[in-house]
Amino acid sequence: MQRLLSLQIILETVVESDKVMQDFESESIAMGVDHSQKVKATPITIDYGSKDCVNLSLSTAVFRMMVLILLCGCQSRMSEIDPKIDYTLSTPAIKCLPSAFPALDIEEYKQSWAKELYLGNAFAREGDLYRAISCYKRALFLLPPQYVERRLQIEFEILQSYYLGKKFSDVITIYEEKGLREVSECFPAKQDLLIMVYEAYQASNRCEEAQRILEKLQTLHPEKGQQLQQYEAVQNVHLATLSKMSEASASFVDSYVRCAKSESKAKTLNALLPGAGYLYMGQQQTALTAFIVNALFVAAAYHFFNHGNIAAGIITSSLEFGWYYGGIHGAGQAAKIYNEMVYENLARDYLQQNRLFPSLMLRYAF
Repeated sequence: MQRLLSLQIILETVVESDKVMQDFESESIAMGVDHSQKVKATPITIDYGSKDCVNLSLSTAVFRMMVLILLCGCQSRMSEIDPKIDYTLSTPAIKCLPSAFPALDIEEYKQSWAKELYLGNAFAREGDLYRAISCYKRALFLLPPQYVERRLQIEFEILQSYYLGKKFSDVITIYEEKGLREVSECFPAKQDLLIMVYEAYQASNRCEEAQRILEKLQTLHPEKGQQLQQYEAVQNVHLATLSKMSEASASFVDSYVRCAKSESKAKTLNALLPGAGYLYMGQQQTALTAFIVNALFVAAAYHFFNHGNIAAGIITSSLEFGWYYGGIHGAGQAAKIYNEMVYENLARDYLQQNRLFPSLMLRYAF
């Protein structure tokens, strides 16, 4: 039905354009102008039953053609949002976490690598991760080969420093190139290691590796695996999945749905009346500006066509079409940005209150 209506509009436009040309030539012949060398367009007659063809002006025909192109190009499907949800563990929170490894004994303190390890831990607890990593690397260089457990400890603390500093590519490098990848279940910080590596893979868009780490966590620590699944669903805006996971996640989804704005509604309102989509979004100043600008262009185009200045009318109509189409797209973008902001705020509160951020799941620090 929509295609038939579109075809009808096109045919009506062609008919009106032909009538305008015929009227123009008739007036020219009456004034003595010779058009014998010109080829006239063949008239098209359309019968719509009991309804007569609508008598359009040239300006109306041009406008309807533009609207037709616009409607054919618009998508009714709502675009997906792309929220940015992040959380950084504070320095006081890091200080409250215990170490997973035994303290240095008196004999170890006498060695240079132990002093570097001690300094690295001190810098890390103060949030100076750059100096901490430098100390850890010097300790790793000075460490004798027989201290296997201490080597794994230092590698883990380097990895955790990169993780807390959001250097996820370095986290992956340390995990894949050092001995941490092969640690057994007896490693005291195994759970924390898998959680940090999982988030690093997720942040790096290495979904297959992240999924393998998640499967390990679900096997070793089912509760943490379920929490990370919720975290992943929130990050990827899987609302249907979240609504079935728990009462808390379902409540979070309901809160977002109630607050969210419809992109298609914003576009439709702005298509019907320029500025109405922005008014729906609560942007009164932008709505008024859009309405005035579109009204001025429409009035100018009508004036030019009505006074026979066809070229200026077409140029003005083209400019109006750009403003009109841009206003529709802008209203949709305003709804998308608004939805992303609402989702980010709700998701951040939900993840923090339920301790679903991976960094809040860590049990150990330096």
